[in-house]
Amino acid sequence: MSVNGHAGWLLEQLPAGMRRDRVIAGFVRAFEEIGDSVREQVTDIEYELDVNLASPDMLAYMASWIGVDVDAAMLGSEDPEVRDAQRRLIRAVGQALVWRGTSRGLEMLLEALTDSRVDVIDSGGIFGPSDTVPQPSHVVTVELDHTGLLTKQQVMTFLAEELPIGVRVDLVVRSERQERR
Repeated sequence: MSVNGHAGWLLEQLPAGMRRDRVIAGFVRAFEEIGDSVREQVTDIEYELDVNLASPDMLAYMASWIGVDVDAAMLGSEDPEVRDAQRRLIRAVGQALVWRGTSRGLEMLLEALTDSRVDVIDSGGIFGPSDTVPQPSHVVTVELDHTGLLTKQQVMTFLAEELPIGVRVDLVVRSERQERR
């Protein structure tokens, strides 16, 4: 059996005796058609899974895989700056997962969110059973050049979600400090 003078890609994988059977060949050809339609749909999957090339819907879906809540208002935005910010954030979260809960991880995420240089000063540490543990009034100082597309309140909301409960945050935006001079 052949289609246009040659057997199909799946039919070719059958033993010769089975290939000659009309019922089996017809059954396998049906699966070839289904397989061909699926293959056509997934030919672009490598591009859809690339954060740099993915469609807005796929970006939102990828963000959900790693726990990033992409603002619904940002999803519909055609603004290239907003789209670049989304892509930068998704890449950073993927890279920062192993650093989650550390000052380095926080810096990576804030740099992606704000497109700014970020410094996190944290006096916390790891303490053994015989070590003196500091008082619980822990302060983390976060310094950044600017807040990017976010407001200062949005940055504080992000920090409140990322840092442990009870940690006080001092947010210093260097561009504001320079404007006051």
